[in-house]
Amino acid sequence: MFERLKRAAIGIALAAAALPLLSGSRPALLDWREPPPAWTSQSLVAHAMGSVDQLFFTNSREAFEQNYARGYRVFEVDLQLTTDGFLLSRHDWGNYLYDRFKQVIPREQMDRPAPLEPLLSLPIYGRYHAMSFEQIVELLQNHPDLWIVTDTKGTSEEEVRQQFEAMMRAASGKEGVLERVIPQLYSRDMLRWVESIHAFPSYIYTLYQSQDSERQVLDFVLAEPKVDAITMAQDRALKSAPFIAKLASMRVPVYAHTVNDETIIRDLAAIGVHGIYSDSMTYGRLEQSRIQLPKRNS
Repeated sequence: MFERLKRAAIGIALAAAALPLLSGSRPALLDWREPPPAWTSQSLVAHAMGSVDQLFFTNSREAFEQNYARGYRVFEVDLQLTTDGFLLSRHDWGNYLYDRFKQVIPREQMDRPAPLEPLLSLPIYGRYHAMSFEQIVELLQNHPDLWIVTDTKGTSEEEVRQQFEAMMRAASGKEGVLERVIPQLYSRDMLRWVESIHAFPSYIYTLYQSQDSERQVLDFVLAEPKVDAITMAQDRALKSAPFIAKLASMRVPVYAHTVNDETIIRDLAAIGVHGIYSDSMTYGRLEQSRIQLPKRNS
């Protein structure tokens, strides 16, 4: 009975805090919410591990190495579940991607999941290499200032559970590195599914697959303090200045994806976007162009 009353009181308090946010008035900073975690101090997120030798979407070890050297510390990686139960750093299984990467396999083996080992041995453009999540765990062990943002793409409960169970197997005995893994959520329900496998300390709610209204997103981050950031496509972000301001007032920074153009980054910064996912932007280029993305509310 006490717990029920306690939850009800928390719900009333959250609703009261939300009223100025949802009414459209300029809200005060929500003092009850913890300041954003350390990873949100980074303005750049390397999309698909960032470009390597001006090639995009490889999700490769070599892309990580080049972009870590350029100053990136937060890396988004696409992850696909293999037929033998591993996670592989790859955007998808489409035949177009094999062709683009100059990876030669029988056509009948394309457009569907594959086992891990043959793809780890199959170079991208003849010289770059995909990674298993086991290898990504090693990167996290060897680079204590590294954060990994997952793009697992699965939207059904069964698929999400399989993906994050594979992640847990990969990190077995090294679970401490998962403190620096930030899952992207594609729906509000996905938080519950992931937390049933492992309680990560921080999440991003990405809106590119979500049908949620702005009010539903605001309610969600009010109720779930571990949802530490929102990311949305650049076109949506450019039309969402009031929404971005409300999120910022709640200590929830907004990231936009995927942005490589300095003019667009400048426009996004002007409406309060805190950070960007990029293939090729660097902190050095931002500084040279005198582009300063807004700092997070702390």
